[in-house]
Amino acid sequence: MAESNYEKEEYLEQDEEEVEDVGRRKALAAILVLAVLVAVTLFIVHKLRTVSDLQDCMMTRASNCSDRVEPPTPVGNLR
Repeated sequence: MAESNYEKEEYLEQDEEEVEDVGRRKALAAILVLAVLVAVTLFIVHKLRTVSDLQDCMMTRASNCSDRVEPPTPVGNLR
């Protein structure tokens, strides 16, 4: 039983629903990537601002700059 060219083309074409689903997935992935980039950027800006405040305090030769710095936490189980 031979299929006509029209039947083959019709079978291979995507319907509107499939095209919309792919478009939605791409848009959702783009929004997710942008949200991650914004979160990482805000984290980096916060860390840079903290370091900048500490540097400003140290440049004024203040003696209480240690109030602005969190003490380091030990890594592992050191005794």
